[in-house]
Amino acid sequence: MAEDPAGTLPARARRALWSRLGGEGLTVSLAVHLLLVLLAAFWVVATVSVVKKRDPDTFATGAGGGSAGNRNTNDRHKTRPSNIKSVTKSPTRITSRSTANPLAVAALPVAPMSPISGGMLSGSGSKGFGGGAGGGIGSGVGLGRGGRNFVSLFGARGFTNGLAGEFWDIKRAKDKRPLITLRPGVGGYGYTDDEIADYFRAIRNVIVAKGDATSALSKYFRADAVLSANGIFQPTMDAAEAPKAFGVEKDVAPVLWLGVYRARIRAPFADQFRFVGGCDNVMVVIVNGKVVLDGSLKHMPGSSARHYYASEWKQKTPPIPAMPAGPPTNNFKFVYGDWIRMDSISDTEITILLGESGGKYGAFLAIDYKSANWHRKGGALPPGGFLPVFLVGKPDSELRELMTKAGEPARFRPFLDGPVFTSVRRGTRP
Repeated sequence: MAEDPAGTLPARARRALWSRLGGEGLTVSLAVHLLLVLLAAFWVVATVSVVKKRDPDTFATGAGGGSAGNRNTNDRHKTRPSNIKSVTKSPTRITSRSTANPLAVAALPVAPMSPISGGMLSGSGSKGFGGGAGGGIGSGVGLGRGGRNFVSLFGARGFTNGLAGEFWDIKRAKDKRPLITLRPGVGGYGYTDDEIADYFRAIRNVIVAKGDATSALSKYFRADAVLSANGIFQPTMDAAEAPKAFGVEKDVAPVLWLGVYRARIRAPFADQFRFVGGCDNVMVVIVNGKVVLDGSLKHMPGSSARHYYASEWKQKTPPIPAMPAGPPTNNFKFVYGDWIRMDSISDTEITILLGESGGKYGAFLAIDYKSANWHRKGGALPPGGFLPVFLVGKPDSELRELMTKAGEPARFRPFLDGPVFTSVRRGTRP
C-alpha cells in the first residue's frame, strides 16, 4: 500500500462521510423550501393588500354580461336589506276584482289577522287591499273599484277603523267537510227544510252566546280574510258577491252563508239611539249581548216556516211618520230597533249578523237618535229623505264614491254625513 505524503486521506474520508449523510441533497432541499416560503409570503401580502382596498359595503347584484361587464356584477349600494328572509318570503295571494274581470295579484306579506283585539285594527288611513266583488247593480254598477286602495261594499282588506267582518259557511265544518250536501230542495237552492232550519239554529246560537260568534260558530268553516266595513249599505245583488268579497267564491256556494261584523264602539255624543234597517234575508243587531233589532226578511218558503225566524225579537218602537217605508235599493221595509243609551265615554259592544239563504241579497243599516231634527215638530228629514247610514269610522272618498254609485240605479243617494261612531276595539278572533 503506497504512502500519502500530502495528507489527502482524511479529506476524502470527510467528504465520503458528508455524502453518506446526504449533505448535497439536504442543501438542495433547504434551498427549494426557502424559495417556496418566500413565494408564499409574497402571495399572502399581495392578496391582503387587494382585500383592504375593496369597499366593505359592496355586494354583487347577480347581473352579468352585457356592455357593463364587471360594473354590473358589483353594483355598490351603501344600504343592505335588514332581513333577507322578509324579502324572499313567499308572497301572500290576494284577489282584487274590478267591474270587468277578476285580477289576481301577488301582494307584500300581510300581518296575521288574529287575534283582532286590543285595537289591533284601530286607526284610520288607507282602506288597504280590498276583497271587493265584481258584478253589477242595476245599470252595470260594480260592487268594488280597482286601484291601489281597493274597497268593497262588504268592507276592505287591511287595518282600518270600522267594523271587523268575518265570513262563515254554515254548510261545511271547519275542516271543510260538508254538513249540507246541496241538491234539489227548498226554492231550488239545493237544501231541505230541515237543513235551512239548521242554518237558523246556528244563528240563534250566536244570539244565545250574546254575540260571541267565535264560540257559537266554532264548528263551521270560516274564511281567512277579515274585512273592515265603515257601514252596511249593500243594495240588492246576487248572493254570490259575499263569498267573492271574502275571497272564497271557489270554495263556498252562495247559499246559507253568514257574515258577522263586530266592534266595540263609542257614540259621537250622548243620546238615545236606535238602529233602523233590514236585510234579504238575515239581519240581527246585538248590543251588549241583547238583540235590539231583527230586520230579517220573514217570508221564507216551506212547511217549516216557524224555523225561519232567527230570533223572537219584535219591534216595539214606532216608525218615523214621514220616513219612507223602505229603501228603493232593496226589496224589504225598514224595521225600527229598540232605543239604546250611548255616549262618547262608555263602550258599547255590537255584533251585526248578515245572512242569505240563496238568490238575491241586500242589506241596509241606518241610525236614528232622539235629538235629531226630524223628531221635532216641523223638523226636516235628512238630505235625501232617509236616515243616515250607521257609520263606524268616517268613510274615505273612495268608499263614499262607491256607495253613491251603488245607489244611482235606483236614484238613491245614501246619507253619509250623519253621526260617526268610533271603534274602540274590534271583535276577538283566536
